[in-house]
Amino acid sequence: MFRKVVYFACALTVSFVVRTTIYNVGNRAANGNSEVASSVLTSLVKLRAATNDRSPESDDSQLPIPTPFEFWPPVDGERYPDLVLEDSNGQLVRLSDHAGKVILVELVAVPCHGCQAFAGGNQYGGFAEMGVQADLDSIHHYAKEYASIDLKSTDDVLFVQLLLYGKGMGAPTPEETKGWAEHFHMSDSPHELVLRGDPSMVNQTTYNMIPGFHLIDRDFILRSDSCGHNPKADLYSELLPTLKTLARKPKAVTETEPKITINPFVIE
Repeated sequence: MFRKVVYFACALTVSFVVRTTIYNVGNRAANGNSEVASSVLTSLVKLRAATNDRSPESDDSQLPIPTPFEFWPPVDGERYPDLVLEDSNGQLVRLSDHAGKVILVELVAVPCHGCQAFAGGNQYGGFAEMGVQADLDSIHHYAKEYASIDLKSTDDVLFVQLLLYGKGMGAPTPEETKGWAEHFHMSDSPHELVLRGDPSMVNQTTYNMIPGFHLIDRDFILRSDSCGHNPKADLYSELLPTLKTLARKPKAVTETEPKITINPFVIE
């Protein structure tokens, strides 16, 4: 049984390596270059945590466990799922609280060599002794090159790494999430977050989206989807240039009370 588990984990890791290589080559070839959720949602997350700690002998142990999001996966051109997840410090974060900013979301798995590279693995080394795809630079590098954006210092841009798989190909632990953030210096900037994926997000649909990036506009709409080995949008020639455009677009100004225009020719 142990050998079968090891073989399965290795097979998944190899699959990630192959898929990320295809993803990178495909993107480079295409580029020509080698409404906000209520507080009930937070309560559901806390309820889920309490449910996970519940004894199997409890009378209600067969009840469905609430999930910390409205829907999954995201749909291109529509409102992004309002995720409520723990960050690397164990604090609950509601993603829509950052609406008004441009949000770049990276979907991450620890065994994914491409994810390790995008996170900065060729600079800091692989996390959890995992391999790093050698021909990939960090997303910070590519954001500067293709979007003229510094992800660590641009006020109106939030970079979020959504850690969906831990080393064992299950949902990541709090320790893995914190370790990942520290290893790749994601805790150094207020413009960056690492969120810990929920076990309910571990499925084939999510697996097929890794490695990948989502670009959310200031209205919390998914504007560009560059996920998996056959992305809808090319990372280098489409998603990142769109990031540049959205970041330069000024925030919408909330209108105050309308001005009252007095007609000077009206005699009361």
